[in-house]
Amino acid sequence: MAPSALVETAPVVDPFKVRQNFPSSQSADVQFNPAKHLAYSPPSKILAMKDLALEPTALSPIATTEPFPLLSHEAVLQHRRDLFSKDVLDNCLHHTRPGSVQLRGMAPRYSPFIHQFWHSPEVLKIVSDVAGVELVPAMDYEISHVNVQLGSGGLDAVRNTPVEPPEATEEAIKRFEAEKPKQQAVTDQSKPIIEWHVDSHPWVCVVMLSDARHMTGGETELMKGDGTTLKVKAPQMGCAVLLQGRYITHTAAPVTNMPERVTIVTSFRPKNPLLVDDTTNANVRNKSHLTELYYQWTTYRLEVIAQRARSALETLQERYAKNVAESDPEGRPGLCKVETVSQEEIQKWCADMIRYLQDTTHEMRLIGK
Repeated sequence: MAPSALVETAPVVDPFKVRQNFPSSQSADVQFNPAKHLAYSPPSKILAMKDLALEPTALSPIATTEPFPLLSHEAVLQHRRDLFSKDVLDNCLHHTRPGSVQLRGMAPRYSPFIHQFWHSPEVLKIVSDVAGVELVPAMDYEISHVNVQLGSGGLDAVRNTPVEPPEATEEAIKRFEAEKPKQQAVTDQSKPIIEWHVDSHPWVCVVMLSDARHMTGGETELMKGDGTTLKVKAPQMGCAVLLQGRYITHTAAPVTNMPERVTIVTSFRPKNPLLVDDTTNANVRNKSHLTELYYQWTTYRLEVIAQRARSALETLQERYAKNVAESDPEGRPGLCKVETVSQEEIQKWCADMIRYLQDTTHEMRLIGK
């Protein structure tokens, strides 16, 4: 779908110090290098689902983490360099709510680096170890989904987003707050950046690409099982938060004292095709090019179906070989008199596969249905 029409806005006056932008020509040849682009340290605290008064899921007992370092400064710059390139802004920008825009589907076509980063064994090991289950990107389309909070310059100002994040010095914050027409309470959810929701994918990794040293607001707020809420502080630049977002209702508070909040969200699903897969397209169909999204969606689902069928086949073949070896004096197949196929078992497998197929087509229904 095409982005909404641009609104007329006054030119933005950036109160933050902005350093020179990098030439876009530097992007094409940059290759992911874990020694250069990772700055990982384990999270200082991990919250379990039980800490939120929620039951552990079939995937993991882990709910979320405190922010932890993940991207080096150079990796932050390369993400921003690619994400705010002309190609991405021309082809991947969607404007679905007044306060923000989204950039989606840039990897690998417009950003080989971002694709390499989030598919790298090093990053996947970090994410999987923290989550307690082996994960892979849900689809390429769900790599580095970008949420950009709009400032006073509106949509037009997004095209002027610098590669080097504006420095959030205390003086710059004071100047920005003095120029704002009015203050907004951090707890005001009347115009949240993202409404209360659950994610389309089992796990999300949220990374901050802005200087958030003095940021007010921007927290992720989680709905607990007892109806109360818990705020998880926003990550600093280059830091990440991992969240089992398909199973936890959450929202994001607006930032009240900065003209820029750029976060990226990479979504993950279990690598093991036999694990529960509750992935949907519920939150992304209205902000995607559906021809590409549905191709990636269908091929990933068919791959899971093929792997599940192969696993069922191999299980039956192994069971049959065991039955033959134990029951036939000559150990020869072809007339095994021991039951290999459990009717109840195969009926359940078929019913599960039918539901999975039905869910696959349901998630490609018309927008608004």
